[in-house]
Amino acid sequence: MATLNTLRTRGGIIVSVVIGIALLAFLLGDLTSAQGLMNSKKMRVGTINGENIGYIEYLNQTDEVTNVIQSMYGRSGLSSEETDQIRQMVWETMVLDYAYKPGFEKMGLEVGEDEQIDMVNGEYVSAVIQQTFVNPETGMYDPQLLKNFVAGLDGSDPVRESIWSYLKQQMVTQRIMDKYLALVTAGVYVNDLQVDQAIQATDLSYGAMYAKLGYGAVADSLVSISKSDIRKFYDANKEMFRQKASREIEYVVFDLLPSEEDYAAAEKYIGEIAEEFRTAENPMQYATLNSQSQTDTRYYKESELPVEMAAIAFGSKKGEMYGPVLAGDVYTLARVADVKPMPDTVGARHILLPITDELQADSIVKALKGGADFGTLAAAYSLDPRYDLGHFAPEMMVAPFGETVAAHKPGDIFTVETQFGLHVVEATYVAPKENKAQIATIVYNVEPSDYTQQEVYGRARDFLAKAGKTYESFDNAIAESGLARRSAVIAPQDKNVQGLTNSRELVRWSYTNDQGAVSSILDIDGNYVVAALTKEQEEGIAPLEAVAAQIETRLLNQKKADILMARLDGKTLAEAEAEGATKGVVSDVQFGSFFVPELGVEPRLIGAICSGTGMKKPVKGVSGVFLVDVTGEEKTGEATAESERVRLEAMSTTYLPQRVSQALEEESEIIDNRVKFF
Repeated sequence: MATLNTLRTRGGIIVSVVIGIALLAFLLGDLTSAQGLMNSKKMRVGTINGENIGYIEYLNQTDEVTNVIQSMYGRSGLSSEETDQIRQMVWETMVLDYAYKPGFEKMGLEVGEDEQIDMVNGEYVSAVIQQTFVNPETGMYDPQLLKNFVAGLDGSDPVRESIWSYLKQQMVTQRIMDKYLALVTAGVYVNDLQVDQAIQATDLSYGAMYAKLGYGAVADSLVSISKSDIRKFYDANKEMFRQKASREIEYVVFDLLPSEEDYAAAEKYIGEIAEEFRTAENPMQYATLNSQSQTDTRYYKESELPVEMAAIAFGSKKGEMYGPVLAGDVYTLARVADVKPMPDTVGARHILLPITDELQADSIVKALKGGADFGTLAAAYSLDPRYDLGHFAPEMMVAPFGETVAAHKPGDIFTVETQFGLHVVEATYVAPKENKAQIATIVYNVEPSDYTQQEVYGRARDFLAKAGKTYESFDNAIAESGLARRSAVIAPQDKNVQGLTNSRELVRWSYTNDQGAVSSILDIDGNYVVAALTKEQEEGIAPLEAVAAQIETRLLNQKKADILMARLDGKTLAEAEAEGATKGVVSDVQFGSFFVPELGVEPRLIGAICSGTGMKKPVKGVSGVFLVDVTGEEKTGEATAESERVRLEAMSTTYLPQRVSQALEEESEIIDNRVKFF
């Protein structure tokens, strides 16, 4: 998983390497390309509307947005999922800038200064503003938070200025897209003919008898398709073969699991830990130092604890140690660290100051104890405009804020330090106290030893030696070793290969190698994987050789259909049965049906039944040729002109944004190669 720091480090390394290579090429007199290395195809993450997007350009914009997001939310780092979201956001912004905006400008779509002001403090506040300045207590948009933020835009804080610039850009972009969609939506219209057809499609159902001669009734030897026939069909119907980019792989997994020796070593180690833990004077401190997971320091009532923990804290095993207990690959042991009376709920209000303002905090405490108004002082000095915190469970607040409030009485005024700063606090409510226990828990995971890891890696290495560098040798190696063969189809945007977590590296490998390639040993989520790339499929029109067999089958069936049509022409169902046709009955067929029960997707058959053309002539279907005899028509009476008009209009507008986006992307000729880099 790539963290922000990793990306920045990688970016710095890439810049250094590129500059070094460019200088060397210049000195050797080999820098002949006018575009230079930075614009080479290898350094492009994609192309949008004819504009090449370079790796460095994309990375710089990603870093800029990352810095803004971190500053907005006070974060020092982002998760891999959040980083992926930012990369996607930056890409969509680039699509907008290079592909959509030029057209919007020609249309005169813009957002003026007055409109921007109205989007901030007018009647219709931008959704960007509403989603950003949210009161964490109410979960609702808080205009006061926005007012406080804007008040600080005096040019003295570059971070604040960059955040505001980013928000304004997002506001304007969203408003322009809203205007464009509004224009397109206004052009959507459902006419009377569509309404009449919809009524017929939903208000009438039909029953019919049919006879079917499948295409298998004609031997392939009786028809022939030439290469020129296939080429002619392909050239005339290329859009039928438009495809998305994908890769198909086969792979084997060498699971890195603890051996019997590893379990024995873990049992011995946890036994030693248990003896020390049993007599430790400070169980919580010992657990914090020895547990492989973060120690929970909260206090719990008896009813809030699992049965086993409640027993050692309040029940029949009070004072004893729980465990060690092995569940799966995890050992657990626990002791009661502390029991004390605590309230379930407390209330407080606070004034948040910088951590260094101790003298200011002392002055405020003195003033409050002298009768000063809390709200007035909070408005003047607090970094948090939400000074009244209401009622809350102590554990809901950052430590040690909640615990400190719980230790005081209503009306007490005191200070407490947290990661956010120095708080001047007044306890406003403390519920009746009851005994709660703090449980010191040690978690130990049984993990493969270095020896086990080397042994499993050795098996993967031996397999790779047999697999070589071709799919044929890879296939033979699987057969010889008896390993389980797994397969997957991978899209560029996939974060993982199905069945493998944290496997983006394997996705990226599949898009940076050629068909038939065999991977090195990949470390995927702690296991070892060797893969082979069995098929490449690029976005666009599939090449003729990839679809020739599909076209040949289609053309064969068309010629077979002509033969079968002649055999069934003018015949009754009984006579068709004598020709070898199978008979059947269908019911509740509607014009809007997608398939026919027991027959599958047969749109021409559905059309023949619902239009009354049955028995006039045979029908060419997907799976064969049909004769149809309509046996009944039933009117449901459920559809009306008004209901169908509303339904059709709703269908048109519901999917409109998605369809508009798809149409704009297709016209923009977007090539996305980010999978090769990230």
